[in-house]
Amino acid sequence: MIIKRSISHAFVAALLMSSCALSFAQSKPANSMASVNGVAIPEALLTQNVNANIAQGQKDSPELRQVIKDELINREVLAQESARLGLDKTPDAQAQWAQVRQTFMVELLLNDLMKRNPIADAEVKAEFDRQMTSMSDAQQYKIGLIVLPTEDAAKAVLARLRKGENFAKVAAEVSIDPSKKDGGSVGWVLPGQILPAISNVMVNLTKGNLVAAPIQTPAGWNIIKLEDKRPFKAPTFDEAKNEIRQMLTQKQRFEYVKKLREAAKVTQ
Repeated sequence: MIIKRSISHAFVAALLMSSCALSFAQSKPANSMASVNGVAIPEALLTQNVNANIAQGQKDSPELRQVIKDELINREVLAQESARLGLDKTPDAQAQWAQVRQTFMVELLLNDLMKRNPIADAEVKAEFDRQMTSMSDAQQYKIGLIVLPTEDAAKAVLARLRKGENFAKVAAEVSIDPSKKDGGSVGWVLPGQILPAISNVMVNLTKGNLVAAPIQTPAGWNIIKLEDKRPFKAPTFDEAKNEIRQMLTQKQRFEYVKKLREAAKVTQ
């Protein structure tokens, strides 16, 4: 009798599960991974999220797909509740939604531009050769930097440094520049890579010397120390190609935006 009862329960459970699965299969639209209150969640959305996770180092697995699937279903449930409450109808929400849509459309356009006009390897190599030729006689400078919010504060720090206090220690203590985490070191730079107000002074310093007076820039009052200088050390093409490609891509985008802006009727 125990066995028969057990078989009977198992049979009923199987029928219930089969019925639920059949109902789900009938209600789920084609090419969707699920539906929430009749709203389909595309299978393509699951695939996009899986691929994004794989690109970040995750391993594709049934467990990963189930976690993502559950998250997408939960997000649809929450989105529907937000809409039911009318939260998307407020002026602030409408303005934010317009900005999100605008950002999305801009990304679509610029990605399409790159697909239609890819930067050729030959262009990257030509730009690399041009840059290397133009900088063949250039000097690189290794500088330390401390930035203060006021001139008086900068003068006080400069006085401390002239008395022999360690530059890196003082930079880490008082500088408002991100380089403070590295003791004020900004590494090797070319004069054209930094503001003229600083580079014009930098090129006239001798190794180991501090600037004579703080230099004002939009970021604050700058104290620099020339740690070393050397002839420009050219990178290899392999070392520079990604940065050059990115630069050419930015230039392409800038010229494209400029062209569209000039053709547009803008009223301010």
